[in-house]
Amino acid sequence: MKLTDRFCSGVKSTGAQVDYYDEQEAGLFLRVSAQRKAWGLLFTRPSDGKRARTTFGSYPSMTLAAARGRVIELRSGLDEGQDASAKVREIKSGVSDGELTLKQLGALFLADRRQRGRRTADEMERALKIDIYPVIGSIAVQKLKRIDLSRVTDLIKQRGSTVQANRVAALLKTLLAWSVDQGHLETDPGYRWKPPSEIAPPRERALSASEIKQLWHGLEQADMSRWTVELLRFCLATACRQGEAGGMLRSELDLEQGVWHLPASRSKNKRPHSVPLSPLALDVLNRALTGHELPAVFPGARGTPITNSAVSRAVQRSQKSLGLAQWTSHDLRRSAATHMAELGISPFDIGLCLNHISTTQKSITTSTYVKYTFDKEKRAALSLWGERLAAIVAGDAADILPLNSARRRYGLKRKARAA
Repeated sequence: MKLTDRFCSGVKSTGAQVDYYDEQEAGLFLRVSAQRKAWGLLFTRPSDGKRARTTFGSYPSMTLAAARGRVIELRSGLDEGQDASAKVREIKSGVSDGELTLKQLGALFLADRRQRGRRTADEMERALKIDIYPVIGSIAVQKLKRIDLSRVTDLIKQRGSTVQANRVAALLKTLLAWSVDQGHLETDPGYRWKPPSEIAPPRERALSASEIKQLWHGLEQADMSRWTVELLRFCLATACRQGEAGGMLRSELDLEQGVWHLPASRSKNKRPHSVPLSPLALDVLNRALTGHELPAVFPGARGTPITNSAVSRAVQRSQKSLGLAQWTSHDLRRSAATHMAELGISPFDIGLCLNHISTTQKSITTSTYVKYTFDKEKRAALSLWGERLAAIVAGDAADILPLNSARRRYGLKRKARAA
């Protein structure tokens, strides 16, 4: 049956314990006994594949809507290999049974969007997981204040992504307005909240060779963890997105073949992406993997993958000590692409390395008929950039001419050296 508020309030105990399952949220049940009514979840344990049950709240102190939100949150943990019983124990004690956290509200919001066939639901989910949940996801929505919303957008702006800050602000306002319409909130904490400026100038910062050398070595003394240091270096060596690299797991790496396999579930464009690893990138990964056995390649303070907000704070803290003009982690990706172009690497191959969907989807030929993965081209481009970056770091980068092998690959003519 589909549980309703009317049924939950009216159902009586028969003397024996009875579980009533909800058709809307698979696994959710209301357990009715002589002593109480409690919410529970039937799930499959990731560790051994056995069916198990756990309870996580009592009725009516936890409403039906809140229980459904909690189940969506618990199931997301199951997808990541976490036992639901352990997930229940992790839920913060500061949120009472009758309150929804922003993360639970977001789960209900996304479910509603998908039910309505909104194509933007995946992009909204990505923004929630990357930019919003790590900052305010555990706060009860009834306790949210405008200053909490500003904390989210301020951190995004600090990493130089004003456009993304505007998008996240719009998402927060939409989510909170929806929650009022649905009866989850009486008042909208986003009312009269002033989001970031509507007009954001495009970022143009690309670090020069001398700045890259200064940054690479200066990170050693910067006020950040060694994994944050190696993450920033990896982003520069591979031109990858910091958020995607920061979430990297050991299981995604094939070090023997020198490839990082980014799954579609974590890719911005929802497509799997293979990243060939240059010797320099492999050196960075080997340092990051040394000294721990955690699943996360770049772990944060809790051992889980480092968050975007943590990296943004570390970069901001270190601006003065590094002695460079203001820079962001995304500038590293732009810098890599700029130097690759300077080496003569084609815009098409640079787009492949950046995992821009427009590179292979802008025409019917490449989007429908060409199923070649271009791994060979990506490896050639990233290998050339890796050698150039290694020369920059070593202080031997006066000559920016591509290597002979790269000239042959890209059909470039050999340039004469100055006498």
